[in-house]
Amino acid sequence: MTTQVLSKPEAASLRGMALGISAYTLFSVHDAIIKTIIHVLPAVQILFVRSIVIVCLCMIFGRSTMFARLWASSNRGMILGRGLLTLAAWVMYYSAGRELQLAEMTTLYYFAPVLTTVLAVIFLKERLTLARIGAASIGFFGVVVAADPTGFTLSLPVMLVLLAALSWSIAMIFMRTISRSDSAIVQVFGQNVIHAVAMGTVSLPFWQGMGIGEIAFCIAAGLVGGLAQFILVESAKLVPASVLGTVEYGALIWAFVFGFLFWNEVPMSNVYVGAALVIAAGMMLAWTEHRSRREQMRR
Repeated sequence: MTTQVLSKPEAASLRGMALGISAYTLFSVHDAIIKTIIHVLPAVQILFVRSIVIVCLCMIFGRSTMFARLWASSNRGMILGRGLLTLAAWVMYYSAGRELQLAEMTTLYYFAPVLTTVLAVIFLKERLTLARIGAASIGFFGVVVAADPTGFTLSLPVMLVLLAALSWSIAMIFMRTISRSDSAIVQVFGQNVIHAVAMGTVSLPFWQGMGIGEIAFCIAAGLVGGLAQFILVESAKLVPASVLGTVEYGALIWAFVFGFLFWNEVPMSNVYVGAALVIAAGMMLAWTEHRSRREQMRR
């Protein structure tokens, strides 16, 4: 029996996909934590406390050089832009959480990989393969099925989630570009400094007192969210943005699991069908990308 050894590009691609799936799984946990308290505290207040926790973590691990490293970056403007885009995405996404089930929110939000695939071709000049087109098309169709066009697609919460997906897709393109020269901790730090300043200012008129439980959940969201952001940036260094965007689909199952376990949410049948389609799109892309890398190495 022979043992097949992966080449360095293959190993890097698989590692990047694995990191991406891990990051989005952690984001699912992060979303579940925030959804637990979104009915108690304003979304802007939760995001402010969460961002402060992440900034503190970055300064603990990066020490006092974090501000200097951020200021010295040639991508300061792009880091600012990415911070504002992700901030807009999260505010819209979590605001919709008051009206939608976690599974519905996540499935609709996974329109983002479709947009990322298209934007990566336009702005990053990534190759538009048949597999990427197919995965994007299947994913889009899955979102349409999950959204149930005859039902609630035109409601404000649904539109907020879809706009959040667009903001996140553009931020993914920024992240892929920034990751070529800046470390993950600098990106995470810069992004959350922007979040903390913006959310701290906006949340003042809406500030509500927090008990021990609410504080604990916000800190937990910061710990989990910070780790997820760091892993996601690391994965962006190893795989194209179009591939990384599509492995998002792999974490979709957790939205169903958490929604059922913690809130007894049972989605309608169309949401299950749509989710199955977007997961299939992600798995198809991961398999074809791996096979394509292997064939290129053989030539």
